[in-house]
Parts: sequence; structure tokens; C-alpha cells
Amino acid sequence: MSPDTTPLDEDIAMVEAREAFEREIGVTGIDVVKVHAGNRTFLKFVVGREAPLYLHALRTAQHALSPDNPFAGALSLELRRSETFPRSLEANALLTLLTRSTREVSQDSAGQGFAVPYIPFQNREDHQLAQPASHIVQGRRGVGKSTLIRRAISLLSTTPALVAVLDMQAYSTLSSDDLTREVLHDLSASLAHAAGSLAERLHTNLDITPLSQLARQILADQISVSRIAPALKRAIAALTRKTANHAFIFLDDFHLIDPDSQPGLLHILHGGLKGANGWLKVAGLTSLLNYYSPRIRQGLQVPGDAQPISLDLTLENPEAAEAHLRAILDSFLKAVGYSFSSTVIPEAAFKRLVWANAGVPRDFLQMFARALEHAQRNKHSSVTLSDVNVAIGEFGQRKMDDLERDARNAAGELRTTLGALESYCLDESKVNAFLIRSEESNERRLVHVLSDLRMVHLIHQSITPEKAGERYEAFILDYSLFTGFRRRPNVREMVPAEAQFKAAELRQLPKVAEGFLSRRTQAVQ
Repeated sequence: MSPDTTPLDEDIAMVEAREAFEREIGVTGIDVVKVHAGNRTFLKFVVGREAPLYLHALRTAQHALSPDNPFAGALSLELRRSETFPRSLEANALLTLLTRSTREVSQDSAGQGFAVPYIPFQNREDHQLAQPASHIVQGRRGVGKSTLIRRAISLLSTTPALVAVLDMQAYSTLSSDDLTREVLHDLSASLAHAAGSLAERLHTNLDITPLSQLARQILADQISVSRIAPALKRAIAALTRKTANHAFIFLDDFHLIDPDSQPGLLHILHGGLKGANGWLKVAGLTSLLNYYSPRIRQGLQVPGDAQPISLDLTLENPEAAEAHLRAILDSFLKAVGYSFSSTVIPEAAFKRLVWANAGVPRDFLQMFARALEHAQRNKHSSVTLSDVNVAIGEFGQRKMDDLERDARNAAGELRTTLGALESYCLDESKVNAFLIRSEESNERRLVHVLSDLRMVHLIHQSITPEKAGERYEAFILDYSLFTGFRRRPNVREMVPAEAQFKAAELRQLPKVAEGFLSRRTQAVQ
């Protein structure tokens, strides 16, 4: 504080400091105490544990204080432990942290605030994605495709790479030339902005005029669609030659684009990058991606034009899924001063949570957060099995909303299929699982879309229940379909007694044969 600065009133100063601290941890109503030592008054925030999140909030609050705040340089923590985890300040801070961390955002998501330490993907897919090559990133909803993109961008941020990210949801109602023009306009503008930022970081000159001019021409309809790719290629090539590096274009949620338009759009984008040190990174749901059309010979061919990256960690390998999710939860808990233990969630409740979300990290974290809220409301000493079951049941509507969003054109057919499977398995066969022939059929196609939308989950990829050579895939229905308020009595739940299911047990499951859907529909009518 300078000699000419008049100190703030102490009560006003305390409010400013507390609000800055609360803003960082995402919890309000923090208790504070003032401690006098010598000729100085210190302000202490009352928390349960010394945690990385609080230390970050202290530093950030310190920087946020106005110059005349008397508590500048005099902020610290006062530790008062809570009796139980659900009733602690740390549990509330964790809920905010989980909400912030599980948002479905990849574009313009350089994130502010505290970041939970990164848990590596199983096969270092983030490092694969950051390599100069085109990739198709596939997986179910919530497995971490957007997180993978953010991580790859983080790895590239220390290099002279040119990076642009487009969230394709904004273009989901467009097709044909309208789609192409909107995407290529935004891509050109985004690359121009990225080049300007890169020039500042490298303290060099990068000519963004060609990209900016191309964006204006596209917007004003002054250039034909057929000429956009060559113009884009020239502009990108000039920049990558200058930087002696690469351009990376990330397209998140590409499956939301009109399926018939996907190959043509990728064909144009690929043409604008090939030979210019530019690379496409396309991410989406496996069954809804249409990245190559053999009929029109357009799009990205795998592996010639692009390498596949699969993020699915399914219930075929329960131990690997459990270990990965345990590490993720432990990382979040350590951020608020806890670690994975029965005082937070007993082992039985944790295993139920892992199995119910079928290895999908975002579902797992969001279900845990919901279960924690129920534990708080019911004044439980930890997150119990009953809290987990209620949370699982509540997730059904959210997943149905995702189905409507991701598969708009096929939503009715998918709902009908799901209803038929529920009736057949849960009401008639009294088991939450089924077999379906591995060969191509309409039923199998729909089941695989439902799998990507987390309404059914693969538990075994190859079962031979009858004739040799007749192979089936085994799936379980999502737990939200028969747990909580949708609970069905006397349904046998398929859970492996050991690490893997026994083949003999899976062979007894009810079979979904070709024509199943039409027969069930006719029976209802």
C-alpha cells in the first residue's frame, strides 16, 4: 500500500477478500476469523483441510485484492475438520469442481481457475492426437473426446503450431453448400485469430490477410464453394512455411452434422489442408460418424487419410475401467484435501457406480456428484449404496435428452427399439441383458447407436451360444432403466462374479434376432 493510499474500511476489506476466495472455490458463506499479531490483522478462511484448491484460491484472492485492502499479504487458512465428508465444506467445493470439470466444452476452453491434475488416457491417446496426422476420434458419449481435444491442444500450446477448434453443434441444422460456407468461414476466421495470437507469442510477423480476406469473401458469397479449398490451402501453406510447423483443425461432435453431408464436408476440408502441413482431427460418436462415402468416394478413408483413435473403455474389461475411474475420482478428492476411502464412498457403492456407468468418465463423475447431494440431503456419513442407486435412476431422463440431441433423425426409431428391449429383457425374461447376432442387421445397427448413447452397454464381443460360427455380442441395459423410481422387481442383474463373465452364463441370455423390432411392433399394435 502506498503512503498516499487510504485503507479500506476493515469490514468492506473483509467482504472483498472473502468474495474473491469464495469465487475461486465456488462455495459461499465461508466463515472467516480475524487474528491480530503485532500491529497487523490477518484474515483467515475457515476450511476443513489444507487442500490444493484452497491454496490456489488464496493466491488468486491475494492478487484480486484492491491496492488499499489492509488484508493484502495477510490471508491464510484456519483448519476445522468436519465430522463427515458429505457435510464438509470440501464436499461442497468438490461439487462445484465436478460441475466445472464435466462441462461438454472443447472450443475456446482454455479454462480459468483451478484445474484438477490430469489423469492420462489409457494408451496416451492425447499424445497421439497431438501428432502431425489426421485422426478420427471415436467413442460413446461422455468417454472423454472433448477432454482429449483439450489435452492435445494443451500439448500443442507450447509449440509454434496453428490450432483451430470448431464445435460442430452450431452447424447441426445445416446441409450442402450452406453447411460448407458456414464451417469454412468460421474456420478461416478462427485460423486468422490463432495466427495473430501465435505471432504475438513468437514475436514475429505472420500475414493473416489471406485468411481474413477468405472469411470475408465466403461471408459475402464472393467465392464459389469449389474455390474455397484451394484458397484455404494457399493461405495455410504460407503460414506453416513461415512457422516451420503445422496447422491442426479440431472438429468436435462431428456426428451432429447431417450424416449425408459429413463425407462431402470432410472431403473439402481435407483438400484445403493436404499438402499444406495441415491436419484434421474429427471427433464424434462411433455409430453416427459418416466420415467416408464409397458411393461418392468422398471423405476420409481409414487408415489411408486418417488414423482411428478409440476411447471406449467398456465393461468387457471391468478391472481396467474400475482402475481408471478410481484414479480419476481420487484426483478430484485430493484437490479438496481428501483421498479415496470408505469415509467418502464405501467400496460396494463405488463398484456399483462404476458398473452402472459402464466405464464412461463423465457419467461416473456426474453420478457421483448427484449421489453426494443425496448423501448430504439424507445426512449420511458417506456416499451410500442407496444414494448411488437413486442417482443412477435419475440419470435416465438426461440420457434420453442426449438421445434426442445426438440422433434427432432416428430418435423415434431408437426409442421404439429401447422400449422393445426393456419389455423383452426386464418384463418377460427378467434379466437386464441380451445377445444379438454379430452380423449386420437393422437391429444390430440400432443397438450400436444405443450403445454410443449409453442406453445399452457391451459386456462381451463374441459369444457362440449354439451353432459353431454363429457369433453374438452381449449387452446389458443401462441401470437407469430399472433402478430408482423405474425399479422393476425380480430382475436378475448381470454382474461378473470375478474379473470376467463366464461364457456359459452369457449363453443363456435372451437373443435378439433379425426382425425382432418389426415383430415386437406388430405385437404391440
